[in-house]
Amino acid sequence: MRHYFFEVLSILLLGGSLLFFLECIDYLKQRDYVASIILLLIGLAVISVGKEMARLALAQKD
Repeated sequence: MRHYFFEVLSILLLGGSLLFFLECIDYLKQRDYVASIILLLIGLAVISVGKEMARLALAQKD
């Protein structure tokens, strides 16, 4: 059961990081570079957590 929880959580985190990147692009269009850099860093952090959750889901599969 834990395996499925970690899989769903990793998919949600990876999808959520894409939303941060899309918002980053919107801020770049508005020429707000500081907010764009902050959103880029948050997106990278969320994608790294999602990657670790996916790795944990694979470890729980066995």
